[in-house]
Amino acid sequence: MKRKLTALLAALMAVSTLLASCSDAENGGSTETQSPTVTTAAETAAETEEPKILPDLPEIQFGGADFRFYTWDVNDYRVWDDLYSEEEDGEPINDAVFKRNRTIEEKYQVGITEKVDLYTDYVTGVLKSVKAGDDDYEVIISMGHHCAPSLYSVACLNLYDLEYVDFTQPWWDQNAVESFTLGGYMPFTVSDMTILDKGVTGAVFFNKKLAEDYNVGNLYDLVYNNSWTMENMVEKAKIVSEDLNGDSIYDANDRYGILCGDEAVIFLFHGSGARFVSKDSDGLPIASFANERNFTVIKYYLETMIYDEVLRCQTPEADMFKNDKGLFTFGYLKTANGLRDMESDFGILPIPKYDAAQESYGHSVFTHGGNLISVPITSQHLDMVGVILEALSAESKYTVIPAFYQTVLKDKAARDEDSIAMLDIIIGSMVFDVGDYYAIGGLTDPFLRITGSVHSIAPSYPTRTSDVASFYEKYGKLFQKDIDKLIEKIEEMNER
Repeated sequence: MKRKLTALLAALMAVSTLLASCSDAENGGSTETQSPTVTTAAETAAETEEPKILPDLPEIQFGGADFRFYTWDVNDYRVWDDLYSEEEDGEPINDAVFKRNRTIEEKYQVGITEKVDLYTDYVTGVLKSVKAGDDDYEVIISMGHHCAPSLYSVACLNLYDLEYVDFTQPWWDQNAVESFTLGGYMPFTVSDMTILDKGVTGAVFFNKKLAEDYNVGNLYDLVYNNSWTMENMVEKAKIVSEDLNGDSIYDANDRYGILCGDEAVIFLFHGSGARFVSKDSDGLPIASFANERNFTVIKYYLETMIYDEVLRCQTPEADMFKNDKGLFTFGYLKTANGLRDMESDFGILPIPKYDAAQESYGHSVFTHGGNLISVPITSQHLDMVGVILEALSAESKYTVIPAFYQTVLKDKAARDEDSIAMLDIIIGSMVFDVGDYYAIGGLTDPFLRITGSVHSIAPSYPTRTSDVASFYEKYGKLFQKDIDKLIEKIEEMNER
């Protein structure tokens, strides 16, 4: 599987014109000392190139009609613009988006536009437009935590009602489609058209210099050998933790095996295969947080890593990882954007499994950032919406996604086969937890605070505890009440 995925990615990157610069970079970059002999993307593509999958769409044009996106921003949090670009500027993702849009505009005779509002305003804008019955936008691109509680029940079309969209195709994220389909109703999802959901997906970054200096071994091999577990991560991390100045006080002046904040609790929870909410045989949501395995897993993570002040720096300074003060750091894939000037090289790994018996990896998608695709119920051009969404998503698989890989991998994707394989695993196992996206029981934020973080200043937040069963008792009744409300809304939507 690894060879197939990495070869495919290399082939796609080679044939994409926007990544032509990668071949130039090959002459001056370093290679992985512990990796197999590396070939260039062009050489790999020549041997393994597979035919481009085309969407099954009619030969149709829309006479220059506008295709209007409505979306959000806050203090340039979005990092990358995945929907619209006015011109090329040399940045891979920007240029890929520009070329993708021009290709679709010319083929289907549409004009792609984007309106961006502050994240605190766009939800009001959507609701006001829908309430008035106005046909203002073809597609709404929403921040995760806004879309579910604020929009789905009154504003969002069931995406399965769109003609021409085939959600079984590889450019639609199958994890998102499965998670967000509740009782046959799917108000939003993600595809290769959207990058921000990938950008706010959890991962582990490791410092290659420290890994070599401390002889921790080939970390990629742990993944390939199904040995990348929490136990092995902690074992490697303990090798690196060191009181550098000898004052017996571990702080930002010392070196740690692991750097992370509260979000690691969610990363590890989802990484273990646990979920706040899953589905019953009818596809309806059911509570799945409170069970013995989950309580055992969370307790283990907290007591083995999170609470170990020698192993883990709880509130790391921004530059500690860049300055070789940590072997591992938990972060989002967009974290790579801030590491591009890092002197030491870094690698990317999946969130570790709980144990080797676990079948698959899991990677949290942060709800306060990622983009979700939805269609307002007031849209009057659903035939165009279906065609263009499918076309944009399919084209993105061969343009925007390779550019995303190139950007995240510090422009080294063409020759770092291991890093490509790691991203394949991470992107292929993104977790869209319904309990998180629908804010079920208000549980997520308090759950983050059981770490005892300095951010736990609200009186209602729990104190540091690894007694997860007792922690959950406070939220259990509200949790089930919110699930019951969600089921009622799903039934209402299906009857609409």
